[in-house]
Amino acid sequence: MGAVSSDTASREFRWAMPRGWWTRRSNYYWYVVREFTSLPLALWLLWFLVEIRRAQDGPSGYHPHGSIGFVIFSVIVLLFALYHSVTFLSLAGAILHLNVADRPIPSQLIVLSQFALWAAASVVVGFVLIYFGRT
Repeated sequence: MGAVSSDTASREFRWAMPRGWWTRRSNYYWYVVREFTSLPLALWLLWFLVEIRRAQDGPSGYHPHGSIGFVIFSVIVLLFALYHSVTFLSLAGAILHLNVADRPIPSQLIVLSQFALWAAASVVVGFVLIYFGRT
């Protein structure tokens, strides 16, 4: 057995993902958009934490941020949050596999139950905010 020459030595294959891989198919594009929606939402939540901290001074010292730019940003973030929530809850039927009495629950029923729970939680939170906001 002789030494391996440099011509037959193995080389490392470097595969690189093309830059626009996510623009080639619509389902890839919408996946990347969905993942992006968490960034503006995180920024808005950080601002909300700042507002909560500022509210500790009481009603006399607190002036909420109500500029038109912040309102527009909040509406855009709300749309991102709704898109993120709808796409996530729509996947619940593929993610969750539940059995009752050794029979699988249909995925459509799981998805509908997730949306119903989301609606119920929204009503409860809305009621609490309105009720305690009046006092």
